[in-house]
Amino acid sequence: MNPEIYNYIMEKLFKSKALDVYKTPIMMKKDRMAVKLSVICKKENKDTLKKILLKETTTLGIREYKVERTMLRRDFSEVNTRFGEVTVKNAYFEGKKIKCKPEYDECKKLAEENDVPIREVYNEVLKNIKE
Repeated sequence: MNPEIYNYIMEKLFKSKALDVYKTPIMMKKDRMAVKLSVICKKENKDTLKKILLKETTTLGIREYKVERTMLRRDFSEVNTRFGEVTVKNAYFEGKKIKCKPEYDECKKLAEENDVPIREVYNEVLKNIKE
């Protein structure tokens, strides 16, 4: 498949409620290079996503299997920075906060609006979390 199409397909899959989409370079039979497109979704969205894959890509078939996932409890908080407010995702293990991550899209928007590198926005968010 033309590599330019992957971004289009991935966007369409996310809009149709894929939880995650990722590509893996693989070697197929007869040493043919290929890309495996993996889609993680909830059971109720499976048929819609399969239709997209079958209609929009060069695939002739889909392999599917059920997986289990373990997730940390999460919540969101707002952090004020000199660039603006950013949502931060907090993750908890056994009731204790163990990690946090600024929301990428918000950091990207603030970096563009303030004409600064995105890492500067991230650093400012993380600095303000610790204070």
